[in-house]
Amino acid sequence: MTMTATPAQSDVPAAGTPDLGRLLASIVGGDGVITDADSLAFYGRDVYAAGAPLRAVIRPATRDALALALKTLGAAGVAVVPRGGGMSYSSGYLPNLPGAVMVDTGRLDRIIEINVEDMYVVAEAGVTWAALDAALAPHGLRTPFWGPFSGSRATVGGTLSQNAVTYGSGTFGTAVDSLLGMEVALADGRLIRTGSWGHAGAQAFFRHYGPDLTGVFGGDAGALGVKTAAALRLMRRRPIVTGLSFGFQDFQGLLGGMAAVAREGVVSEGFGLDPFLQKQRLGMGDLKSDLKMLMAVGRAGRGPLGALWQMAKIAMAGRGFLKDVNYSAHYTIDAADKDEERSMVRRVRAAAAPFGREIENSMPTVVRAYPFPPLNHILGPKGERWVPVHGILPFSRVPEFRRGLEALYARHAPAMERHKVLAAAMFSTITTTGFLYEIAIYWEEERTPFHDRMLEPEAAASLGRYPANPEGTRLVETLKADIVALYHRHGAAHLQVGRLYPLSQDRDSAANDLLRAVKRWADPDGVINPGALGL
Repeated sequence: MTMTATPAQSDVPAAGTPDLGRLLASIVGGDGVITDADSLAFYGRDVYAAGAPLRAVIRPATRDALALALKTLGAAGVAVVPRGGGMSYSSGYLPNLPGAVMVDTGRLDRIIEINVEDMYVVAEAGVTWAALDAALAPHGLRTPFWGPFSGSRATVGGTLSQNAVTYGSGTFGTAVDSLLGMEVALADGRLIRTGSWGHAGAQAFFRHYGPDLTGVFGGDAGALGVKTAAALRLMRRRPIVTGLSFGFQDFQGLLGGMAAVAREGVVSEGFGLDPFLQKQRLGMGDLKSDLKMLMAVGRAGRGPLGALWQMAKIAMAGRGFLKDVNYSAHYTIDAADKDEERSMVRRVRAAAAPFGREIENSMPTVVRAYPFPPLNHILGPKGERWVPVHGILPFSRVPEFRRGLEALYARHAPAMERHKVLAAAMFSTITTTGFLYEIAIYWEEERTPFHDRMLEPEAAASLGRYPANPEGTRLVETLKADIVALYHRHGAAHLQVGRLYPLSQDRDSAANDLLRAVKRWADPDGVINPGALGL
């Protein structure tokens, strides 16, 4: 989607007809309808761009109220865009045309059922991953995928609409892979439940009963309906958590090592950093944040002595453990006992050894101990604007993509230097088959109300501010478009499709016809998130 400037609020349509406004308030409550200019400006942005002006934001507190509001808005011909935690960058919830009403699902924050015997959990769409994990922890349980880095704000419903990877993805795949069923509000107000949950009197314990309707709504960017609740599989937490890190001299070594470790199928998470992000890691943080992370490591330790030993190791290593390393990869394994831990560690070390050397495991230890930090990474280390672009590739196709990316950077190098645009990369493995190559673009540009509201106050005050830089932003737009096209030429898949990634381009025509037919069935008037997924 092209970067859209925030329009003057005088251009924003009024909050519908008085009758519609009063009707919405009667459905979701007066405090559930937002129309003030500052709030609409905030809700009308994601991490990167602004959408067309919103008419209003509604925040239903119950699933039935959400469904009735959808029915009411659909009957009035008003477009609706659903929003979860708001951490998207691909315009997934930004309307293309003015006058849409946004549905913020953040008040749907109840955990409906934790079924310890049958090993599933049902949560409303607005529950954050951090809250879900905290609720499951006393039971000694977790979901297989248990959240993205942004889990302090990212919600269950938003994540399932976008799909995501991070915690648990090395073994269990994406967020949608942990689903057993969903409850979705359709444009006409009907609620549909999928999997075994869709049968009267049945529980939400099993995903597959005939065609997989759950998968249809997973990763749909909210284009087929608004998530109201989800059922997720549970598993027992493993009592032993161990981090391993390796350094590599070049990207070829990193890729070889990460591919070899992924094929073992034993790591819960595996992520890598390029030289730029490593330098950023060495320079980020302060004493207060370092102490906070060390305390988190201590709380996660194996008893008092184990905790003190982990904290001492990290304190002694400081940030110097990455100084002589060009690329690094970091892993977490979860083990049921010491024997399993030793076996997993041996396999990971043996797989990585031909490609690099083992280094201090500070990073995966801290990340696991403090999994859902404040979202201060939505700006660069000096307050620069930041936007990621990613693709998921089979390991065999990564080298050719990498060569194409280096050629792309070389073509744009003079302009990137002139406008102070930098590109870095982070890498993840998804089960045994996928390599996620995520590019992070940084450039000097003014901060938006979205960033000021999402950042911690201390971070917002300490990070630099820059003047408007329209030429630099146009270059970033060009880079994004060229990179997305390059991913597509190499057969990449994408999460967070939104309005950015070319889902229908060059796709089998029958598959496109099927998706459009499902859209027509679920949303015949095209009022639910029009334009998302290219629909």
